[in-house]
Amino acid sequence: MNIPTKYEVLLDLYDSGSLPPDEQVELAQFLIDTDLVEQLTQYQPLCDYFIAEGMCYDVVTGES
Repeated sequence: MNIPTKYEVLLDLYDSGSLPPDEQVELAQFLIDTDLVEQLTQYQPLCDYFIAEGMCYDVVTGES
């Protein structure tokens, strides 16, 4: 899957510690929605944190 440029930039900013919290939530939700978090496992703790805090959601389908 190609990652849209916007999210590539957000990933770079996150990795450098420069991504504001509201954009971290947006990035995490994108990774969850596209299942990229399964491939980019270094972001799993970020996504898990925002899910636990109720800032992101992970809809579980019958396929999982």
